[in-house]
Amino acid sequence: MMDNNGEKLGIDILEDVLLSENDFDMFSDDPDLPTFDLNGSDSFMQELLRLSEELEPTCDVPDSSLHNMPINQKEWLVMDKGSKRQRPPRLYQFFLLLLENPYYASYASYTNKSEGIFQIHEPEKVADLWQQVKSRQANQQMTYDKLARAVRWYYQYDIMKKTNTRYTFQFSAKTLNEFTIDQNNNKSLYYSGINQ
Repeated sequence: MMDNNGEKLGIDILEDVLLSENDFDMFSDDPDLPTFDLNGSDSFMQELLRLSEELEPTCDVPDSSLHNMPINQKEWLVMDKGSKRQRPPRLYQFFLLLLENPYYASYASYTNKSEGIFQIHEPEKVADLWQQVKSRQANQQMTYDKLARAVRWYYQYDIMKKTNTRYTFQFSAKTLNEFTIDQNNNKSLYYSGINQ
């Protein structure tokens, strides 16, 4: 196989490599080549197999890259009551979706689901995620403090209730009672209490 410049690719390159007397072809069936007994007589191989069984593959993503990972916008859409169309969520709807999505359990979780009380565990990550969900191309980065100030607006409309604990929020009983999940698309929200 050749690339656009006429150079060989892949396994074809190996055909051009000449093996010296000290090299061996790993694909050869030569009986004089060294072999390893995988059944237990070779202590080096035993140790290697033992270690490989103990180790599990991991994939550590640097913390800074989590903030800017692209999200699927469709999983965050909610059903608008007036237009019957999907749209990006309001902040309280974003919280409801966040809490229902097990992928984001490390970001926030209910401390008392029946009362609508939840706690944010990763405030800056939640703020970054909110900025991505809203698709805002703002000059300034969304912060937890800005997000928390926006929640105060919901107190007067009885959407959320005030809590006196940092990183802890509560949905009102009205919000919990009127929140439903669309049967056709369980990632869509419909909130009949607010006509916004």
